Amino acid sequence: MELRRSENSPPIFANLSDISLEGCYVESVSTLPAGAEAVFLMRVHGAEVRGRARVKASHHAVGMGLEFLSLADEDQQHLDFVVGTLAGAQDMDEGKHTVVPEDPPERVPVQLATRPSHVASMTPPPRPPASASGGMPQKIMRAIADLNELEQNLVKDRIDPRLIAQLHDSVEHVRQTAFTVQQWVELHTSGGDPFEVLPQLEAERMHMLTQLAHNVTADIDATSINNYTVGINELFASIDQLHRRLKKLLHGGEEE
Repeated sequence: MELRRSENSPPIFANLSDISLEGCYVESVSTLPAGAEAVFLMRVHGAEVRGRARVKASHHAVGMGLEFLSLADEDQQHLDFVVGTLAGAQDMDEGKHTVVPEDPPERVPVQLATRPSHVASMTPPPRPPASASGGMPQKIMRAIADLNELEQNLVKDRIDPRLIAQLHDSVEHVRQTAFTVQQWVELHTSGGDPFEVLPQLEAERMHMLTQLAHNVTADIDATSINNYTVGINELFASIDQLHRRLKKLLHGGEEE
């Protein structure tokens, strides 16, 4: 299963562990808070179900209970088929579920990470001419495609969600950096100013550090990190130094 807070959010990959016509439970180390809504793409036994859901229960580093909110007619049929198949039932009583029909007939625009996506951090720039810089952009695109496929295979093989989440965060950083490199190569080859893309690197560092800080905070709250965790003292020293620099940068004055 793949969830996004919005069409412009990075995906959360999860393994489906329980399902009914009203909702499901997914196992994932990356969780959303209770009450949050998300668009989802579920793949079960070759069937795909897309829609919107609300997080009814959230268990850090374990998983989430989801309530289905809206499904297109076709997706509702796929859900009926999936649940019926898993339950071993041939006929299902329509009307026992309370999923709200989707108002417009259009499908929820959820994109697989392995397909071209409108997500800003995952959308590659236009392909350059094949002769550009010895085919470097094409090599970058192939490398990103291989990483995307690796992530999907890990999900299919039901690898521990904590490992998948760690890999996903790392791969997402590589993807973003690779796209910046690709843009740099294209501008350099076409005679543009390649240094225009360098601020993207700083922005990516901010995003990556913010995500890491969020994850470490959650691990501390869950007692996964404690006084004896390897590297905890070095982390404290680095964060303290960073805090001093940020305080000077944002509020002026001398460092403490």
